[in-house]
Amino acid sequence: MRLSILGPVEASVDGRRVALGGAKQRAVLAMLGLAANRAVTADRLIEGLWGEQPPPSAANMVQNYVWRLRRALAGDGEAEIVTRWLGYELRIDRELVDVCRLERLVSEAARAAEAGEPGGGAAREALALFRGDPLADVADEPFAVAEIRRLEELRLTAAELAIDADLAAGRHDEVVGEIDALLAANPLRERLYARRMLAL
Repeated sequence: MRLSILGPVEASVDGRRVALGGAKQRAVLAMLGLAANRAVTADRLIEGLWGEQPPPSAANMVQNYVWRLRRALAGDGEAEIVTRWLGYELRIDRELVDVCRLERLVSEAARAAEAGEPGGGAAREALALFRGDPLADVADEPFAVAEIRRLEELRLTAAELAIDADLAAGRHDEVVGEIDALLAANPLRERLYARRMLAL
C-alpha cells in the first residue's frame, strides 16, 4: 500500500485506489500515517478529529473508523493498523508514505548542502511528491492546521535547497521565475530575496 498525504489523503494498492470513507475516517488514517510505526493514542486521535469538545461517543467513533480502515486495508500485507495500549499504530514501510519520503529527502538535501555537495536531486524529488496542498481534503479537521504548516515549511525548505543547488551549478536564469513565484506566496521570506539577488 502507498499512502499519500501531500495532497488529498489517498491510499492505493497495486496502483488501485482504496476507498477510505468520509473525512473523519481519512483524517484518522492521515494522523496514523504522519506517525508511521509509532503509536498514536486514542485521546490524540479524538482531539485531532474534534478539538476540545468531542462528542460523548468519540471513543466509539474512533474505534469504528479504525475498524473500517482495517477492513479497507485487509489483505494488503504491506500495511496494517495494530492496537497499542491506549492507541493505534500504522505499521508500514516508511518509504510507502509520501510524508516520510519527503522528510528523508529534505534531510538528505540539507546534509548535502552543509557538506558542499550537490543535493538538488533529492530536493527536486521531494518537491515532486506534492500533488497539491497537503491534507487538502481534511484541512478543516483540528489536527490538520499545525501539520499543514509543518509540511508547507518542508516544501519551502526543499525549494530553497533545490534553488541553492541550481545556483551553485550556474543555472541562474532558470531559477529566477521559480524564486519570484515563491516570493509572491512568501513575501516575508528574506532568504528568498537574497537568492533572487544572487540569481539576477
